[in-house]
Amino acid sequence: MSDNLQGAELLQFLQEHSPEEIKAALNNIHPADILDALEDYQGDAISLLSSLPNDVLASIIEEAEEEDKGELFDLFPINQKKEIISEMASDELVDLLETIDPDEATDLIESLDEEDAQDVKELMQYDSDTAGGIMATEFMAIQDDMTVRQILEYLQRHGDEAESLSYLYVLDASENLKGVVSLRDIVVNSFTATVTPLINPNVISVHPDLDQEEVARTFKKYGFASIPVVNDSNQMLGIITADDVLDIVVDESTEDIEKMAALAHNEGEYLETGVFGLARQRIFWLLFLMLSATFTGYIIQDFGEMLAGMVILTAFIPMLMNTGGNAGSQSAVLVIRGMALGEIAIKDYFTVVFKEIRVSLIVGLALAAVNFLRIWIFNSDPLLALTVSLALCFTIIISKAVGCTLPIIAHRFRIDPAIMAAPIITTIVDALSLIVYFNLAKAFYIRG
Repeated sequence: MSDNLQGAELLQFLQEHSPEEIKAALNNIHPADILDALEDYQGDAISLLSSLPNDVLASIIEEAEEEDKGELFDLFPINQKKEIISEMASDELVDLLETIDPDEATDLIESLDEEDAQDVKELMQYDSDTAGGIMATEFMAIQDDMTVRQILEYLQRHGDEAESLSYLYVLDASENLKGVVSLRDIVVNSFTATVTPLINPNVISVHPDLDQEEVARTFKKYGFASIPVVNDSNQMLGIITADDVLDIVVDESTEDIEKMAALAHNEGEYLETGVFGLARQRIFWLLFLMLSATFTGYIIQDFGEMLAGMVILTAFIPMLMNTGGNAGSQSAVLVIRGMALGEIAIKDYFTVVFKEIRVSLIVGLALAAVNFLRIWIFNSDPLLALTVSLALCFTIIISKAVGCTLPIIAHRFRIDPAIMAAPIITTIVDALSLIVYFNLAKAFYIRG
């Protein structure tokens, strides 16, 4: 059989071959490919899946998106559901159970053996956005007096039960974490060597209550394939693997992008979300921003008499507001990214503001100079050019100060900094830029 069967060819293979032939070929088929093929399948999905063993079905469900796990799982009868969940990793099982009916979830947990059921119940106590909520309890624990041969024999018997075999963890009798050994160090040493000299006692670990974004930063910093999770007593609870962190990064990035674009968070895919769902996702923030723009209207009203006498001033309002909003958004995005990567902390506030002020001076003066020449050439009014250009320069300085300040303030008060991105900053900067512009016009242009 070809190792690269996908889509229609894979569906045809699953339909035309016996369960025995399919089982023999499954080593060459990734569960994600089967899941992708099912999305385009128009026939009876359950009859197609019935030829697959339960461990493969478990893997397929694990590969599904969070919002699709429950729907896929519901295709199977209750007895097969119990067999499927017994093949799932504990962290993936918890994710699945959170998508189905609570009463059914309770019954399924009770069907597990006592140790697995206890692990699942403990995992479900943690917030889903913490290290405890994403960890798996299946890991390889060894003793510090074992030889390489004993460890390899142990792995041959129980290795398939572990979430990851990249690292082996040395525990004492109380299950306290004493050290870690990489699998590489095991396989390159002689069978008779003891594991003691190979143990690294300086283990990087995380607490179960640590936020998942901080977990992702820890992975980025150290580049590990997995990281242990320990409680306050240094008792090992589980491990988090790099593939879990990849999902976190994707989810958090998506959520931040949505917030920066003034969208409510949506778990579903765009093409699978209905029109009303997309509208609901957008309408709250648009309504909020529309009402907040009322302040801009009041400012224009207050200077209405001046604008009536000098209509030319209105021609430059869109340019000032757009430039100010864009300048503020640039600063905000860079600061939010810096905080997300751990490069910027609250203590760096004054350093960040000082740097952004210097940047805004350079940018503001450059744009003001070009703008001055443009207005003077096309409008033949140097005083108007000076008024608008000064307003533009001050607007950029204010915008960048606001853009770097609001995300840090939000972080200080434990609010997601992404909320303070483009839409809100633009609304604030619009009002401030108009105030600066109209007051400069009153002070310089009218009197001039």
